[in-house]
Amino acid sequence: MMKQFLIAIGWFISCAAMGQNANVPAATTIKANFTIASIKAYQESATLKVADYYQYLGLLSSSNTSEALKTEVKAALFALFEDKNVTVADITATTPTTIALVDLITKITNQNYSFTLSNYENSIVAADYWTTKYQVTIQQNETQTEQICFQRVLFKPTTKTFGTTKKEIWTLFLGEVTF
Repeated sequence: MMKQFLIAIGWFISCAAMGQNANVPAATTIKANFTIASIKAYQESATLKVADYYQYLGLLSSSNTSEALKTEVKAALFALFEDKNVTVADITATTPTTIALVDLITKITNQNYSFTLSNYENSIVAADYWTTKYQVTIQQNETQTEQICFQRVLFKPTTKTFGTTKKEIWTLFLGEVTF
């Protein structure tokens, strides 16, 4: 009787675990395609993308940046994200809240913010993403604040075309940012 009970519990747990990833085909999961060492290298590369995000925000925020450069920076900024309608942490707010990326760009333009990042930590890898935690120091004129942010990083296969050849390439995209 006890043996049947343990088998039933084991079966239930197995089914529940498989059901957690039912919407992501096994062939497109990160762990199925990369070694732990490779994943760590991609996570390091993702922290550079997070840093790029804040560098771009700093350029848009600077009143010394030309309008032509701001146009190019906006395009580069949106290219970091898979979804252009992503919500991000509103780094200008006094209380933790999120805002659409396009609205944040409008809100910080010419407001002279600068950003310093530190203390990166990556979470355990899920099927097609992980979360990078970091501390951001936000400086505007004489005011300085610090926030802990959580940045979702998506890592998934995308099809790229090279002339007449199509190839599947794994690509890093930034996702939502929360406090």
